[in-house]
Amino acid sequence: MKVYVVIVTCLLLCICGLLGAANQYSVLVQESPAGAGEIKPGIGVHSFDDKETVALSTVPKLGYHFVTWLGDVRDPSANRTQMTIDGPKIVIAVFERDEYEALAAAGPQVSVGPQTLYPRYDTYTNSTGTMDVPPDDPPPPPPPPPPPPPPPIPEPMTAILLTTGGYLYWIKKRKSI
Repeated sequence: MKVYVVIVTCLLLCICGLLGAANQYSVLVQESPAGAGEIKPGIGVHSFDDKETVALSTVPKLGYHFVTWLGDVRDPSANRTQMTIDGPKIVIAVFERDEYEALAAAGPQVSVGPQTLYPRYDTYTNSTGTMDVPPDDPPPPPPPPPPPPPPPIPEPMTAILLTTGGYLYWIKKRKSI
């Protein structure tokens, strides 16, 4: 009798625990390319309750800019947006490298030169005289190696020995039957 009371009590506690527990879903948050920005709530797998609204925000690192969110979010083009949890989800923040990162880091560019365009008549000189090719051009690549020779064809005697051996084996096997 005590066993039945313990079993019924455990079943009631389990049922009450299942009914009272809220559904939780997993959300995978990633970025592309890796290391291009900071994402809140963070990169990885997070658990959220059903019908919970989650705020997503991102800040690109130097040399990158935010492009879009991939996944079920309210405003994919905004770097601060929200999503409502109604099941497991995957959300990816997409960044793009800045096109003129090197020029922006170098500061303003100033062009100093003639006011009009003139044709160029440059020649390159070194200790041996004037050259038509600049000295810093790499030499042409070496020619490709010749193809390997074809595999050797076995001499006729090898084929004759193999055929004779196979024939003798067949005769021996036939006599033993």
